[in-house]
Amino acid sequence: MLVEQRVASLSNERNDPLVTTTASITNDVLDLETLKAFEKVKSEDSSDFVIELIDLYLEGTTQRIQAIREAAFEKEWVVLKHTAHTLRGSSSTLGLHRVAQVCKELEATSFSSSDVVDGLVQALELRFVEAREALIAERKRRLA
Repeated sequence: MLVEQRVASLSNERNDPLVTTTASITNDVLDLETLKAFEKVKSEDSSDFVIELIDLYLEGTTQRIQAIREAAFEKEWVVLKHTAHTLRGSSSTLGLHRVAQVCKELEATSFSSSDVVDGLVQALELRFVEAREALIAERKRRLA
């Protein structure tokens, strides 16, 4: 199953509504103080740099999660750890500490149990669903 399909499936499985208040989402999932550090940076065309960071993260993360899932299936632990490390860094940079924490756990796991790895990959997908919703809400807020 492609990550986009899995994320959509996970979104639909949640009991709470996907669209909640921005404050609720961002307080729990997205550290806005981290994003504020980028507000002084302007892109070459004077657009909002934070929006550009959000767009890049959303575009690249789906592919990274898919690569992590495939690496777990193929038991390619070096690839999995490297990709989890990369995703951890970009998630931390944007203040998505829950996603970063799961990536940290993936990096640290001994890979002795595929059940543990599978559980962490599922947790990563769930955390990304939350992160994606928070980032989309923040992006909309900034464009308003």
